[in-house]
Amino acid sequence: MTEAMQRDMRSRTEPLIHAVRAHEHGAKGWSFSGIAARMNRLYDQLNNDFFMGKLPKALISIGPDLIMRYGYYQVGRDGIGAKHRIHLNSRHFGRSESDVGVTLLHEMIHVYQHLFGHVGHRHRYHNREFVDIAGTLGFESQVGSGVTKQVSGWLRTKLDQLGFSAFDKMIPDQQAKPIKKPLRKVMWKCICGQEAWVEKGECLDAVCKICHSAFERPQELMDSKEEIDLAVATAA
Repeated sequence: MTEAMQRDMRSRTEPLIHAVRAHEHGAKGWSFSGIAARMNRLYDQLNNDFFMGKLPKALISIGPDLIMRYGYYQVGRDGIGAKHRIHLNSRHFGRSESDVGVTLLHEMIHVYQHLFGHVGHRHRYHNREFVDIAGTLGFESQVGSGVTKQVSGWLRTKLDQLGFSAFDKMIPDQQAKPIKKPLRKVMWKCICGQEAWVEKGECLDAVCKICHSAFERPQELMDSKEEIDLAVATAA
């Protein structure tokens, strides 16, 4: 992408984003109004300092989500038509302000990848490119899962300078909740077509009450690609 195209991208922040930001900051009775204002400011600061201002402003939404992830980046138009949405899971606001800041930076890398990087035809964002970018920005991540393994001292200092403490919780009276691993289950069937879902790696020793045949793993579903993630998200 040429520099001219990048300049054009910066100028194409959607008017919707400005409207949502203004609404969030002034929303009376919304407990996350102050946090939303802080996260929007942090996005702009990190964009300028780490991404040379190349990223368009994203819609940052806040609210409870699946317990197994800290946040996510949504690609493409969302329910209100925004192109770029970063969601922060309020169920994990018992973590430090700095940790939530790292989560925002994590998702901003995904915005960068979507616009300027390489994610492959399967949209695998937690690839080697992601890990390399994360490393240059101060935190160590893992290929595949994207789990943050370690945050550097200089990134902690940077976030502290921007008002995000490593010692103060995002919500003071909230307890930090551990990330739970995604639950992967596979399907077993009986002759009459009844289904039972069993955790991956476990065997099902059961008989159908209707046809009295044993549940078996269908041959056509033995390929791991057919397994269903009941919770496909991972820690971000």
